[in-house]
Amino acid sequence: MRLLAIVCVVFAGVQLASADTAPPIFPLPSATPTPPPAAPPAPPPAPAAPPVKPAAQAKLDRAAAEQQCAEQSPQCDWFATLGGLERQSMRRALVARGYEIEPQPWGKVVGAIRVYNEDVFAEKTRLLRFFNTFHVTSKEHVVRAEVILRPGEVWDQKKVEETARRLRDPIFTSVIAVVPVKSREPGKVDVLVVTRDIWSLRFNTTYTYQSGRLTDLGASISENNFLGRRVLIAATMQMNQGSIQTGPLFLDKNFLGKHLYLRVSVNAILNRGALLGTNIGLPGTPGDPDQIGRTSSFDIEGSNSSITLSRPLWSLATKWATGITVSHGDEISRRFFGTHLRPVWCPLGGECVRSISRSAMPAPGSFNPELTPIDEQLPWNYRVKRLGANMNAVRSFGTDFKQNVTVGYDVDRVNVHLLDTFPGLVEQREPFARAVLPRSEVTSVPYAAYGAYTPRFKTRRNVTTYDLAEDVRIGPSFDASIGIGLKALGSTYNFRRGSISGAWTFPWCRDGSITLSAGIATRHQDGEFIDNAASWSLRLVSPVYWRARLVAESTFGTRWNDTTNALLTIGSDNGLRGFSINEFAGQRLTGSQIEVRSLPYAFWVFRLGGVLFYDVGGAADTFRELQLHHDVGIGLRSLIPQTSRELFRFDLAFPLDGPSAGKPKFIAGFRSEF
Repeated sequence: MRLLAIVCVVFAGVQLASADTAPPIFPLPSATPTPPPAAPPAPPPAPAAPPVKPAAQAKLDRAAAEQQCAEQSPQCDWFATLGGLERQSMRRALVARGYEIEPQPWGKVVGAIRVYNEDVFAEKTRLLRFFNTFHVTSKEHVVRAEVILRPGEVWDQKKVEETARRLRDPIFTSVIAVVPVKSREPGKVDVLVVTRDIWSLRFNTTYTYQSGRLTDLGASISENNFLGRRVLIAATMQMNQGSIQTGPLFLDKNFLGKHLYLRVSVNAILNRGALLGTNIGLPGTPGDPDQIGRTSSFDIEGSNSSITLSRPLWSLATKWATGITVSHGDEISRRFFGTHLRPVWCPLGGECVRSISRSAMPAPGSFNPELTPIDEQLPWNYRVKRLGANMNAVRSFGTDFKQNVTVGYDVDRVNVHLLDTFPGLVEQREPFARAVLPRSEVTSVPYAAYGAYTPRFKTRRNVTTYDLAEDVRIGPSFDASIGIGLKALGSTYNFRRGSISGAWTFPWCRDGSITLSAGIATRHQDGEFIDNAASWSLRLVSPVYWRARLVAESTFGTRWNDTTNALLTIGSDNGLRGFSINEFAGQRLTGSQIEVRSLPYAFWVFRLGGVLFYDVGGAADTFRELQLHHDVGIGLRSLIPQTSRELFRFDLAFPLDGPSAGKPKFIAGFRSEF
């Protein structure tokens, strides 16, 4: 909720109705942020600000301007290619620094990189501007280091667009705009980069509220832009349905100023039920923390940590990349059914059953928890200890068609065992382990991978956020990998594993897209293929019509000959919003979601919008058993760009079938549903 930032924005919002009255663009002689020479010529009077247009018309004008500039037309209007928030920031930058946009940069040599970093609260409201005191704006040299196009090079629009994509980082920046401006050197052009930071010193929160309970909560006290150097330092807390992990996080995407990526995190893990006194045990049980392995509310049940240091493919022209990651984990793994631990039916003298049915007469191989003796039900949880390391090197080829070849080595030790406080009888231990626990093993795997894609990108707005630019890659992409596990290198088994995936995104009119994707993965061991998984998806994002767009996604997933006891689940916030958390599970899954999303309405500093949605899907162990379930609903979306790029999401869903048909389900959280 970014509490302090949001509170100050709300209290000051009433003053913003007439606050953003920065002068419009006008030509000025100076084109450098350094102090001007003595007695510079005075700027001409500013023309009147352009009239406010309806969103749909503004969008058409922007599309036409983008087309003209792409065709290098003499009528190119760079200012018209920007979105509403970008125009406001650019107008203020041009006025403050005295720059004049260069309409014809093509073929000219870049003279200098100009950077203008706006305050978080740039609106002319005293209360809002007061809160800028608690934020250090990104240093100009830090932003300049992220610019792909360098002085001395010929203006290259692709590098300009790549620069904008690099700087459009949701951790640091809300607004980014890059345009050509006139240079003091005849025959040259300067690059103007305008950014607007997200308020960095803050209390960050993300959450999901569903089935009448706060199921997920992420909170951190962080400085997202330490000393204006785009470095994140935070004390974090992540709560899920079963545990709370907390610890420090450090992230620097330009470590030592060498385009190195460094991320370090260390977390202690506490049991949520024991600490907060919530019942996460099986339905119908008191939820005693001893049942899930804890005897004291502040006992630490585990820990995890990771450190990554890499030199990534910093730009499309970068040829080499390398990296190493080391991680450890000692955690309790849990699966949930609704707001309680998922039950497993383990009758004495028989095998355990995982599939849950709501039917009064469950099919063979399934059970109804409400009709099954509670002493024959065991909670789905176990302990996992993991230690792993990965190192790799990447060679990138091509310009119009990018190809990346990776070689690496991965080692992972996984030890899985029942909890010391396993609540079942001795006779139930082995059947439960066979039905629930994944494999314990050491894997030592040299591997190779190949990836290819077309570096074509399209910028659009109002799909996953409001008013801010979003990038989508157009064209095909393909990835394949193969690894060989060898006992000679320390693996428990000799095996081969591989995966193949591909996708193709097609543009649809002005700002829509259609994306098809599919993938398959397998492991060959002891003469058979095991742990097989396949999936495909179709995603549609329509162009905007009548102040709204249609967004739809269909997914299908299947697993077979699986030895890891994995499940595919759907229900509540991962599809079927009208049903309980993970209500449907199995080895086969299908789901589709359709939303009609409105364009945002600007209210003070807020962006508000609505959605209508329909969900359909289901999961089971076989296609024959898979039944489709349906729900419909309405939702509200909101955004405060100064505090985050992520939407607030509030959905009210109505299931159309099952025992809860017609009963509303409320879900609140962050980000778009899909």
